[in-house]
Amino acid sequence: MLSASLLLALSAPAHAGALKVTWSASSSEAASENATYEPTNLGDAKQGSAWFEGVEGSGLGEWVQADLGGVKSVSGFTIWPGWWYTQSQWGHYNRPKSVHVEFSDGTSQEFTLQDTYTAQTLNFSGPKQTSTLRFKVKSVFTSDAYNDTAISEIQVHEAGAPANASVKGYAASSTYPADSDGNYDVRNTVDGIADSLWCEGDKAGDGTGAWIEYTFATPTSISRMSLRNGNASSFGLYMKSNRALALTLVFGDGSTQSLNPKDTPGEQFLSFPERTTGKVRIQFDTVKKGTEFNDLCVSEVGFQ
Repeated sequence: MLSASLLLALSAPAHAGALKVTWSASSSEAASENATYEPTNLGDAKQGSAWFEGVEGSGLGEWVQADLGGVKSVSGFTIWPGWWYTQSQWGHYNRPKSVHVEFSDGTSQEFTLQDTYTAQTLNFSGPKQTSTLRFKVKSVFTSDAYNDTAISEIQVHEAGAPANASVKGYAASSTYPADSDGNYDVRNTVDGIADSLWCEGDKAGDGTGAWIEYTFATPTSISRMSLRNGNASSFGLYMKSNRALALTLVFGDGSTQSLNPKDTPGEQFLSFPERTTGKVRIQFDTVKKGTEFNDLCVSEVGFQ
């Protein structure tokens, strides 16, 4: 319906401490007519784009490197192994099986990944002080078609940075049915990825009055909401679909807070007086209609 890549990353918690990094690689597949396969794709918050190694064979020994812009304390990373453009494409290309992570001081740690269609969060043995992280492919899960290894996204987590409130339950007033592009479940809004999203499924309306709800693992003090409004897969898709201009937060005790998000697909932060609550419902009060699709969408939500 709305994007060529709307997939679910259940094991990837939203993380407010994901660092902005500069990516480089030992090799990259040459660009095609419709896509590039450069290491910059690893940090674009989109699972539909990917880095592909560019050597003969399965890419063993090839690497991508994250430059942190200075020495930072890092606790781990979340990785989307393989090409997540669609689930069938994911199976058509190799996925890393073991990854050797080398730090700027020369020390290293090796991780074994699962061959599952979920993002995987891996923690270092302790916080590491480093200016770079080099992720080297040591072994791969073999594809059913092509002998090329891909990684769609890597998020590096800063030690001590505040994570989003941990969510254990999700609900929505309605959800658009899954189609060939993937699903539109509300869980997609906490995976840290811009091109997976929730869309309401009320055919009769434009999303005004629709809601999504998050139940936290424990009562949590929050005073800020992060948001990627609309369909943030691309600016073109953002303009085509509905997005929110006014919303109301409804907390567990019934109290409310009105907020006015900006009309932009970029990440934004909306502050409010601190509340301790076990859940938050986001009710969408005013909607701006897109140029093509009459469905309200939200790409990312987090509470801190």
